[in-house]
Amino acid sequence: MRSLILALAMLGCAFGLVAAPQRVVRVAVFPHVPAIFMDNQGQPQGFYVDMLREVAAKEDWELRFVPGTWQDGLDRARSGEVDLLTSVAYSPERDRYLDFGQEHAFTAWSILYAHPGSGITTVLDTRNRRIAVMRGDANGEHFRELCTRFNLPVTYVEFDDFSEVLQAVAEGRTDGGVTSSSFGYSQESRFGVERTPVVFSPFDHHFATRDGRNGDLLAVLDAYLRDGKSRPDSGYHRALNRWLSSQSKAGLPPWAWRTGLAILAALALSIVVAFAFRRRVGKATAEIRELNRGLERELAERHRVAEQILHMVHGLSATTGESFLHELVRHLAQATEADVAFIGECLSAGDAGRIRTLSVLSKGLPTENFEYAQAGTPCERAIRGEVCVFATHVQESFPACGMLHDLGADSYIGAPLVDSQGRALGVLAVLHHASPTSPSEVASLLRIFSTRAAAELERRGAEEARLLLERQMQHAQKLESLGVLAGGIAHDFNNLLTAMLGHMNVAQMKLAPESPAMPHLDSLEQIIHRAADLTRQMLAYSGKGRFVVRPYDLNQVVQEVTHLLEVSISKKIALRFQLAPDLPQVEADAAQVQQVIMNLVTNAADAIGDAEGTIRLSTSSLQVDRTYLDQVFHGQDLAPGAYVTLEVSDTGCGMTPEVQARIFEPFFTTKVSGRGLGLSATVGILRGHHAGLRIYSEPGHGTTFKLLFPASEACTAEPPSVATVPAPSQKASVLLVDDEEMIRDAAGSALESLGLTVLTAGNGLEALEVLHHRGGDVDLVLMDLTMPLMDGREAFQQIRRILPHLPVILSSGYSEQESAQDFTGRGFAGFLQKPYTLRALEQTVLSTLGRSPEGP
Repeated sequence: MRSLILALAMLGCAFGLVAAPQRVVRVAVFPHVPAIFMDNQGQPQGFYVDMLREVAAKEDWELRFVPGTWQDGLDRARSGEVDLLTSVAYSPERDRYLDFGQEHAFTAWSILYAHPGSGITTVLDTRNRRIAVMRGDANGEHFRELCTRFNLPVTYVEFDDFSEVLQAVAEGRTDGGVTSSSFGYSQESRFGVERTPVVFSPFDHHFATRDGRNGDLLAVLDAYLRDGKSRPDSGYHRALNRWLSSQSKAGLPPWAWRTGLAILAALALSIVVAFAFRRRVGKATAEIRELNRGLERELAERHRVAEQILHMVHGLSATTGESFLHELVRHLAQATEADVAFIGECLSAGDAGRIRTLSVLSKGLPTENFEYAQAGTPCERAIRGEVCVFATHVQESFPACGMLHDLGADSYIGAPLVDSQGRALGVLAVLHHASPTSPSEVASLLRIFSTRAAAELERRGAEEARLLLERQMQHAQKLESLGVLAGGIAHDFNNLLTAMLGHMNVAQMKLAPESPAMPHLDSLEQIIHRAADLTRQMLAYSGKGRFVVRPYDLNQVVQEVTHLLEVSISKKIALRFQLAPDLPQVEADAAQVQQVIMNLVTNAADAIGDAEGTIRLSTSSLQVDRTYLDQVFHGQDLAPGAYVTLEVSDTGCGMTPEVQARIFEPFFTTKVSGRGLGLSATVGILRGHHAGLRIYSEPGHGTTFKLLFPASEACTAEPPSVATVPAPSQKASVLLVDDEEMIRDAAGSALESLGLTVLTAGNGLEALEVLHHRGGDVDLVLMDLTMPLMDGREAFQQIRRILPHLPVILSSGYSEQESAQDFTGRGFAGFLQKPYTLRALEQTVLSTLGRSPEGP
């Protein structure tokens, strides 16, 4: 008996266990009629409740509904207080803490409701309005994104549920409110709000659980939804039909239902109610169809814009340079239906405040480029910041802008072109004769393509800078090569002239003054000196001319050559001077600067020709900075500081760019009798003075040469007096070292005519050999610098090492500054530049012997 009782007890426990629920499922409930909500008796209702109860009955779940707001439901799902959440729209942010079912349970739209009489019919009417949204709701987020896309400033007021949203709209506390379509359609009549045509952003509702938990719940619900959607008679469809078909009734007030039930028997009233309901359904259907047509138009317009962008990208992808700018403007004008489209660049700092167009399209046709001032134009605002939009009446906003008036613009939309360093390069703009259909879309297109246009302008500027630098380097290399050539030729000529002049001077000394050959020798000497002048010009071009530099007043240098200038030009040409007083002094060789002035004035006179004209010489002082030097004297080695300027301008024929590019080339001339060395020498002289040169010239408008000399703080020094040359007290010995035999012969004869003993050597090695054997007999060394085997520089160092007190006079076809700069501070006794006369040779040699501590 006891065993039977025990067995029955165990069997009862087993039945109890089987009958007990296997799983407790906590479900969040929030006010979302007709999807899920709590009724007036505190019971959960809605089509989600019906679906869950059907699934729970099959799966033996115990459903526990936890009421609250939508945000409460999200928070409880995140913390694990509830197991299941309904009506959840997917978002990446929610995906971080929720798992979503694979099958969507329901699809809804976002819809905007308005307060009666607010006048809101499109999304653009919400500008500067107050719009109610539910806190944490996807419909509200979609509306925010929509307003952001259209650049609409909107004030958002958040509430805990959709009922509070529509209540705020009905009471006028907000101008509009956003809900889901399912809630709005069922409750709009209850609150007395107006449904607007703004229906947007369809999205799916899902079941969701806390991330990583209750995956079995979602799997069961996914299976239920898949099966239910496939069968029209399923519980899934019955739940939706039950609640969604009653949407229109849910909004009626209670007294209307009581009256309807009271007179339900009256057939006539039933017919009227049915007719009214039919009209209402027809009206709602028409509204939905109109909404669909509007959405279709919006989607078609977006598709058209996307196609235009792709078309522009495809058309511009393979182009660069000028063709890119023209294609960009053409595509942009087509895409925006603009009457005028252009791209403009900001001019350099010297022309600050102006824009020059690079490509212009007017009514579909290319138009000539133009310039205009930024001030008082919408471009001035665009360049300073973001895209500038004036959808209409732009000329009223900028009445002083002649550009807008000339182009007949009523609308202006422009975007700044900014480089990688954040600097404004220009502007990309479109103009319409009437307001465009969608200014925001036009602004978006400009914003997209302004980045590409700015990159092209930056690349274009870098390419121009590179080409300019290459041209400057090529020009500098050409001038340097020509300078080396000219200097070498001049040096060799000077050797020849030295020998000629030496032999001729010896011949003059040996002939009686009354000899009939003397006039011919004097003429020959003049010819040799003229040839020497020619070589000096060549040396000046190469920058190796001989300068005697000291502080000068530039006005005085100009005035001293005035008489020579006046007799050198035609009487029809007026010479005018504008010399600024109290100029700073400049470090200069007066003779060389006067040679520059003569060259420029004679060239100016040739440009004027036989006509009447004016040549003007002007001086002034100028303090310059690096920006000015880079703009006006670009590529020249000048330092910021104080300068004295000299301008030589004429009213002659001017020069073409082609002529300007070649005027400094040696032997290039436009004159019939010219040698083409005047301006070449001018460049060398200015280079030797560390001076700058700038030319302004146009055909038919004359030419101006502007010279820039560095100012000196030194005081003017008196030129050194010529000391009396003492004659040696006894016969001295001179070692003459030169690789040219004709110079050794000529200079040796000249030295012997002075009563000196002459020893000769053909290079530095031979000179050292002579000094090794007869160093004690040599009182002076006269040595050329340019020689084979061992040149004068190396020989000088060896002489200083073995005979430190032996005086050495250096000689060269180059200038003293060029030749002797390596010997500064090393005690060489003197310098003779070839060609030198017997008088110069006598003065240098005898004065050196007279002051030598080891000399007689």
